Amino acid sequence: MKRPIMNALKGKWKDFMVWFIKSNKLENKKIQKCEMIFITYFKTKIRHDCDNTVPKFILDGLSESGFIVDDDSKHLISLTLKCGYDKENPRTEIYVKY
Repeated sequence: MKRPIMNALKGKWKDFMVWFIKSNKLENKKIQKCEMIFITYFKTKIRHDCDNTVPKFILDGLSESGFIVDDDSKHLISLTLKCGYDKENPRTEIYVKY
């Protein structure tokens, strides 16, 4: 993708995360210190690079909504990326341990 298109997509994902957190009444939770695990389940078994699932825009939305204080190393002490396969239900699951 070209940079302007990619930046617009990232902004939409960040905005979606802010909406999701607020609609679930989790805004301003202000988690001070946490560990996160992101598991992305792909629709196909073709080779995927796990590092291409880096959730920068999701973390930005979690910070902006107030769910976490910040996504810096002082507050987000561990970030684990995992990949899996689920043909019927591709998705990303986010686990927060605090």
